[in-house]
Amino acid sequence: MPTYLRTVLAVLACTLATACSGDDATPFEPGISGNPPPATAAEVVQLVDLVNDQRGGQGCSSLAWHTGAANVAVAHSTDMRDRDFFSHTNPDGESPFDRMHAAGVDWSGMAGENIAYGTSSGSTVFDMWINSPGHRANIENCSFTHHGVGLVDGRWTHLFLQNPTS
Repeated sequence: MPTYLRTVLAVLACTLATACSGDDATPFEPGISGNPPPATAAEVVQLVDLVNDQRGGQGCSSLAWHTGAANVAVAHSTDMRDRDFFSHTNPDGESPFDRMHAAGVDWSGMAGENIAYGTSSGSTVFDMWINSPGHRANIENCSFTHHGVGLVDGRWTHLFLQNPTS
């Protein structure tokens, strides 16, 4: 992986404490469950397995799948593709937290986001993130309990939540 891409990924890792699936991704059915739906792209399932294996090795619980967060992740990956940008903040100035709240996804505690661009491989994006301190911190944060992943044309969005309330 080029050094500039590693640098971009390291800078773009995003974790904030807050008080207050393939290339043709489609929204998931509402609800919260332990695993991604069966129709989820194999690459996303591969990433989820690798993330939960890594967390287990750090003494953390596996992340439960949160469909609302996954839908927000898919929407952000689609938006990055359609409007040709790569950022946690979209061109309208909305942060990951703004986008989740607007979609009715709320939580108690922390939330975070990892993004990546340039690969559709779950194992490659995992390797990129686990070798980036900020992304790794999100993956290994034992406070996070749920997550959702979006993959659209090589654009990844991985949202993390602590104790979702919706």
